[in-house]
Amino acid sequence: MKCMTLTLVTILAGLVGLPARGADLKIAVVDGTRVLKQYYKTDLADQHMQEQIEDFTAERDKLLAQHKKLKQEFEAIKAEAENKALTDEGRLKKKEQAEEKLAAVIEYEDTIREKAASRKKQLEGEGRKIHEELARSIRTAVKSCAEKGGYTLVLESGGLLANGLEPVLYSEPKMDLTADVIKVLNADKPAGKE
Repeated sequence: MKCMTLTLVTILAGLVGLPARGADLKIAVVDGTRVLKQYYKTDLADQHMQEQIEDFTAERDKLLAQHKKLKQEFEAIKAEAENKALTDEGRLKKKEQAEEKLAAVIEYEDTIREKAASRKKQLEGEGRKIHEELARSIRTAVKSCAEKGGYTLVLESGGLLANGLEPVLYSEPKMDLTADVIKVLNADKPAGKE
């Protein structure tokens, strides 16, 4: 009970001092979703990731085609091993070949799984790196606009929280720095990039 009272007193003491310190507080908002959507490097990043996915898909298709070929070879040898026209020795030899081919098929399946897992990990890592670079650029632009405008706090007004509400439920339109941030971010946009 004493701990709870002490905590309440501490919170109230902190709140009493807020108006004096809050007088210098100048707040702005930025719609992060809109910034990300209109930042030209977001499209470039999306295109790059799409190309990586297409490369992976082409590589996977080649691996699957080779797997299918190995499997067909196995099935053919297996069928030959069951051919009654062959001698027992011939069928035994074909059966051994079929077992070797089956081992190759299984080994190749393992290779496909390992390559797929490796590429997935690579793509996820590259995606994270790209998102971090975009976020860093956006933070830098927001900081620049906030410092230029004399803002002490900038809140994100886009995106939804888990409860379906936006983090900022209302702000005056004049507090919105989104357009300024987008201008800063797209200042180095190459000509002809739409």
